[in-house]
Amino acid sequence: MQSNLDELLERVKNGDREAFELLYLQTSRQVFAYLLTIVKEYHTAEDLTQDTYLKIKLGAGSYQQGNAFAWIMQIAKNTALSDMKKRAREIATDFDSQSNSKTVYAPDFCGIPILDIIRNRLDETDAKIVLMHISAGYKHREISAQLKIPLGTVLWRYNRAMKLLQKIIKEEYCE
Repeated sequence: MQSNLDELLERVKNGDREAFELLYLQTSRQVFAYLLTIVKEYHTAEDLTQDTYLKIKLGAGSYQQGNAFAWIMQIAKNTALSDMKKRAREIATDFDSQSNSKTVYAPDFCGIPILDIIRNRLDETDAKIVLMHISAGYKHREISAQLKIPLGTVLWRYNRAMKLLQKIIKEEYCE
């Protein structure tokens, strides 16, 4: 996959729109899931994913052959951190109680707010592992490498988190 991404970025550098589309299709799920673990809001992560790909398209000329996926993820991370800093400086002008809500606005699964449960009931690392595996399709070994956690620990934490989610859903949402 790495050499394919390098090739696609080289083509994007030269203005190839089809290459940019392929790059997006191959990496956008992982970028979105990663951003979701950082910002913890579905729609914000969607917006930041789009911002990330705009920056990739505009900055493709500065990419040096190497680890294309790491380069893409670094742009995503920087985009998220920049957005978080900007939001921290903003002064709220809408005093409606809804505007300050910490609710994650994301599609529910049969009326069950899955993302809210993952965000609020799992610890941060477990939530990242679950989202990276389920949303982005990362394999456990890829999660292990990305988070710098031993593979056995990732597997154990994932299984423990899934059992907890099942228990929460069964006890609180099923009759």
